[in-house]
Amino acid sequence: MVIYTKTQLIKNLDRVEGYLSSTSEELYDTMAQYIARGRVFVSYIVDGSYHFAPSRFVGYKDNTLVRHQNNDEKDGRITTPAISKILGPRKFDSELEDEYLKYCDWLGVTAANQKRTYWLLDQDILGELTSEPFIEGGYIMRYHLVRERNRKVVKEAKRLFRLAHDGKLFCEVCGFDFSEKYGRIGDGFIEAHHIVELSKTNGEFEIKPSDFTMVCSNCHSMLHRGELTVSKLRDQLK
Repeated sequence: MVIYTKTQLIKNLDRVEGYLSSTSEELYDTMAQYIARGRVFVSYIVDGSYHFAPSRFVGYKDNTLVRHQNNDEKDGRITTPAISKILGPRKFDSELEDEYLKYCDWLGVTAANQKRTYWLLDQDILGELTSEPFIEGGYIMRYHLVRERNRKVVKEAKRLFRLAHDGKLFCEVCGFDFSEKYGRIGDGFIEAHHIVELSKTNGEFEIKPSDFTMVCSNCHSMLHRGELTVSKLRDQLK
């Protein structure tokens, strides 16, 4: 079912923002690639900067990545008219195109070489979500103040790890390999643990691929929960 109100649209935009601020590299990478490959976008402003969401994702009601991936009938020819009924006609805009390319660079992805069109979400839309009847359970756009992670160096760290280990990605603590356990859907998945926690730094600092350790989701959680080093957690497992 496609969206038919601005409230439903903003709920989906909020979900896109959630994926892009997730600690899961898989969720981030999947959404970032959807944005890089898209042709038609809803543009909106977060903290003074333009963000972009692909129409084929945000045009379906209550969409999630799992639902989207399992939707064999998803089609931009269905979602585009639905969004146009809410925001009006889409168009090519050179200013938004420039902002989109900058956004892709910020995300660490390369935009597809194709023509794109945009809607611009008017900023006063957020007022709808703070008035009656949305007293409880309404949806608002969330604004996050987060320490920025350099996604490009994470990708490079994974690439170099694969080169050094015959193309494999596995946990450096327990040895878990997602592709061996889950097959195709696990191929290429691993989490990158930053040896120097951002919370213990002050402002920007230089970072290298060697500053990351490849870990599975469980070990990654334990590293942060116990404030352990990789070697200490490995010893604890032994």
